Amino acid sequence: MLYLDEDEYFSMTANVTSSGYQSVILSGYLVQRRSDGTYVAPLIPQLFYGWDGTQLSSWRQNIGATGSQVILSRSGGYPKVPREELFWRKVSDFEHVKAGEKVVAMPTLQVPSWILPVGVLLVSAVLIYWLWKK
Repeated sequence: MLYLDEDEYFSMTANVTSSGYQSVILSGYLVQRRSDGTYVAPLIPQLFYGWDGTQLSSWRQNIGATGSQVILSRSGGYPKVPREELFWRKVSDFEHVKAGEKVVAMPTLQVPSWILPVGVLLVSAVLIYWLWKK
């Protein structure tokens, strides 16, 4: 999963073995920091330039050369997409998003220390009862 800061530079290079139509789909989020918190929006093709340097309209592009090629790129927040065209959601206080990283922290459930021994005893009792009934 890719997390790109909205103003981050990004490029993806690939070794193209044959020219023609190719689909390269990125999975991830664009990260925007606002005064009221951090927001993320799913990556869409319009946020990237394609092989020929034009803004993508879909993940499919006609790559016209072979060899090492930059097939996707962003330059300092460009190309831009109007904020209202992206599906932004506020990141909760439990999620910590850094550009280029996954969500690294989620809330944890704390279980009392007596739960495990009691559970083991209950499972053991059921097993003994089941074996005794046979």
